[in-house]
Amino acid sequence: MVSRFLRPSAAALSLLTLSACSTNSGPPACPPVYILSDANKLTKFRPGTGRDVTDVDVQAEIVGYHGDCKYEEKKDGGWTVDVSLQVSMDVKRGPANTSRTADLTYFVAMPAFYPTPQAKAEFPVTISFPEGTNLVHHVDDTVDLTFPIKAKEIIDKYEIYLGFQTTAEELRYNRRTK
Repeated sequence: MVSRFLRPSAAALSLLTLSACSTNSGPPACPPVYILSDANKLTKFRPGTGRDVTDVDVQAEIVGYHGDCKYEEKKDGGWTVDVSLQVSMDVKRGPANTSRTADLTYFVAMPAFYPTPQAKAEFPVTISFPEGTNLVHHVDDTVDLTFPIKAKEIIDKYEIYLGFQTTAEELRYNRRTK
């Protein structure tokens, strides 16, 4: 149900619902997309107990996404929805980062499909910081989701959530530093 294909990058739009997707009169809306406030930022520290600014390995923030969708009617009267998303993030190299790279993972989740495996997919991303640069804006590869619905009118029930996959400690840090 979820796959990722390489497509050209597009400009990210921040916290906007996906645009309508059909040219017919009264086009149905795309599923609503939300960036989770507890998981939109990530601060990774170097191993050890230090947690001040000198211990920061990398900081990242999901700053938006770009996407679209299309509907296809099935023979049984239901519909298939194809959603394409590109997540964009700003990633900052911290003082403790000696490798000039950052390994991050973000997720795309659809609670309507919980508890099946299709409810959530994780996408690892490796960011490289060119020499002389400590801040990178990254637009990831396209994530394609395909799922069935019975009627286009209930699309709001198929919410999509984006966020960084965090450890329990990283999530506590996010909540403390809001």
